Amino acid sequence: MKKYVQNIIVGSLLGDGWLNALSSTQKSVFCLKCHDKSIGYLNWVRIQIAELWPSELKSVSRYSQHYFYTQSRKDIGDMRKLFYPDEGKKIVPPNIKDLLNDPISLAIWYQDDGTLDFRSKYHRNSLFATHCFSFEDCFILKDTLQENFGIKVSVCKCRMRGKMYYRLYVLSESMERFVKIIRPFIHENYAYKIR
Repeated sequence: MKKYVQNIIVGSLLGDGWLNALSSTQKSVFCLKCHDKSIGYLNWVRIQIAELWPSELKSVSRYSQHYFYTQSRKDIGDMRKLFYPDEGKKIVPPNIKDLLNDPISLAIWYQDDGTLDFRSKYHRNSLFATHCFSFEDCFILKDTLQENFGIKVSVCKCRMRGKMYYRLYVLSESMERFVKIIRPFIHENYAYKIR
């Protein structure tokens, strides 16, 4: 797998992407699903990772969503072992600082799981919905963003449906730098996230 493609997969695995369980030959499949309103973005990602032989877009009409999946591959299986070491819950791999070091990874992650808290004239901050990750994982991501991109974030608690989750909040002092890094890779479907 080319580094460019790996960078896209890493960003998506921190967001909405997932990897199927390992086969008996230690292979796995990368999958990504989006709401129909973001189908342009979904197709753009699919084209970017063409070397993985992604399927055509498939419809989940009941939920107004589309998805695709890649060919089953050993190198994707290796990533499965990193992100799902116990064959269960997705984690932040211990070597994430080596994996999350390219602007496109950061941009893909933000488009998948980021939101913009925008209040005209006085407030503009980005957040990452890291709900599936532990408190410790979020701190690893916080350190990674600081070390690899010079972006300062805080780990914030949020309650949703009676359960506590964690989010990464990009501090105001880092917003300009953050947007400058990811802007070249933001698809038009998600331009509103960096307005």
